[in-house]
Amino acid sequence: MTRLLLPAERITVDLEDGAPVRFVWRGRDHRVLYLVNRWRADAEWWRVRQWREHYKLITDSGLLLVIYYDLSREAWYVQRVYD
Repeated sequence: MTRLLLPAERITVDLEDGAPVRFVWRGRDHRVLYLVNRWRADAEWWRVRQWREHYKLITDSGLLLVIYYDLSREAWYVQRVYD
């Protein structure tokens, strides 16, 4: 089961070699243990472009979630949390 966060919640991310290694969400620090998947999406280009780099990852606290970098806004967000 997953929870889609609408709207997605803004986060602060630290990168290493272009990939997230740590982020702060809801006042808590989360270290990335494993990067499950990574993909780029260019959606709704005919209306309002949503150009994003998505990362599905597992944190040191046991969270499985999807975060993304909005390439147009140059900002990071949490989009989905898996239960």
